[in-house]
Amino acid sequence: MHVVLQVLSALISALLVVAAVKLAQAAYQYHSSPLKRLRGPDMPSFFWGNMQQIRGAEPGTLFNQWVKQYGSVITITGFLGSRRLLTTDTKAISHILHNAYDYPKPDGARYNIARMIGPGILIVEGHQHKQQRKVMSPAFAPSHMRELTTTFLDKSIQLRDILAAECAMNPDGALRTDALSWLNRVTLDIIGLTGFNYTFDSLNDNGVPNELNVAFSKIFSAGSSSLFRIMQGYMPILRLVPTIQGATMRAAQATMSRIGYNLLNESRTFLEATGGEKENNGRSRDLLSLLLRANMSTDIPESQRMSDEDVIAQVPTFLVAGHETTASAVTWLLYAITKQPEVQKKLREELLSVATETPSLDELNALPYLDMVVRETLRIHTPVPNSVRVAGKDDVIPTSKPFTDKGGVVRDSISIKKGDSIIIPLHIMNTDPSIWGEDAAEFKPERWEKAPEAVSAIPGVWGNIMTFLGGPRACIGYRFSLAETKALVFTLIRAFEVELAVPHEDIAKKTSVVRRPYLRNNAAAGNQLPIVIRPVHV
Repeated sequence: MHVVLQVLSALISALLVVAAVKLAQAAYQYHSSPLKRLRGPDMPSFFWGNMQQIRGAEPGTLFNQWVKQYGSVITITGFLGSRRLLTTDTKAISHILHNAYDYPKPDGARYNIARMIGPGILIVEGHQHKQQRKVMSPAFAPSHMRELTTTFLDKSIQLRDILAAECAMNPDGALRTDALSWLNRVTLDIIGLTGFNYTFDSLNDNGVPNELNVAFSKIFSAGSSSLFRIMQGYMPILRLVPTIQGATMRAAQATMSRIGYNLLNESRTFLEATGGEKENNGRSRDLLSLLLRANMSTDIPESQRMSDEDVIAQVPTFLVAGHETTASAVTWLLYAITKQPEVQKKLREELLSVATETPSLDELNALPYLDMVVRETLRIHTPVPNSVRVAGKDDVIPTSKPFTDKGGVVRDSISIKKGDSIIIPLHIMNTDPSIWGEDAAEFKPERWEKAPEAVSAIPGVWGNIMTFLGGPRACIGYRFSLAETKALVFTLIRAFEVELAVPHEDIAKKTSVVRRPYLRNNAAAGNQLPIVIRPVHV
């Protein structure tokens, strides 16, 4: 008992020392950061900063309100008074994104994401990120996306046929169902096959749980946001405190790692047996096999190749990036076109003009209104609304237009100190009236027929929107996501008329990794989008 008390006493003493150091660092940063010159909302408390306000508000509403009130360059406060830059200035954001290795993700954010998906390309920084991106880029080349489109369409057609069969079982031919659930299942199947030649078969629910899917689900349920988890990111010593959630995540990660190594060994055995040559089958086309083939290439020096651990770390990264984000995007697209039946009708007419149900990717990309609807969805309903960075050095960030600080001084650049945090508000930039016009918040696909000239300044990697970020850390899989989205929308909207099963005002947004819908009057039921579908009779 005496030993236990000694251990507890030592732990408490260590926590107090760390807390005191953190408080001293926070106080120094609060008073020394040049961000203190910027305008912004009052700080309700030194401990919470503005975080309680943000967590308690509808996603994005406070950021929008503050930008309107204080301008395009402002500061807000985080835990212990830590100052954070929030800017919508396109030149400033371009500077941050194109000097990505001077502005890495904060340690706390990297820790919390890594707990869920491991040290994959979303987490690593600097040289390690350059190395992984160089090896992985060939797997996401346009030519490979054309090959994967067949799988995207095959799985989309399978989902269409399942839903059509369920419609046929009802006397009125209509089916009330949850769009998000089905889209999660089909995108999981797609990333399993195209990512690492793994069959989830989640569309065929036979009651037998899939081991990898169960592990993936446990990681995300255990990794949901909580105050203690956030504090673990901010105070590393708290990561030593054992929790039930931590044990659950470690067990699930062990399962994912074991399965990942099996998949890796299968791919390597296949590639060695075929001499690394590409063949027309699933094993040779999946992203993991292409990653291994690129990693084995003589074009890459031995010192620059990825280790097995680095390759395995991409498996959960593929799952998140190729599953959660696309399911969210297509769900919000369905929501948007149920609000505007004329958009749905016009889109369906264009899709039905295609003579085949299995078009090539080039044929999908040649459909102008489909492209407009997808662009507008990704602009208005950005799956990941914000990204966070930290200054790795003292810097002066240029701005595209002057701004006035809280002392009344007009400035044309932002001084920032090493350690200051930066919020890149992707959703706000995608809906900024100063860029998009007064109708910026409206879902209007036709705006892409002649987009405002100001959008050319947006430093996004695709489509003059910020959804996929930009610079060296832009989303490596954006072509994959776009092709998958278009294949799903092409197949489902040709086949079904879609309407919302509840009033539109009952739908709210919640962000946990990605932004998903839920019912205001039934939040406990979790994320969902209830819809009613009816087969289209041509």
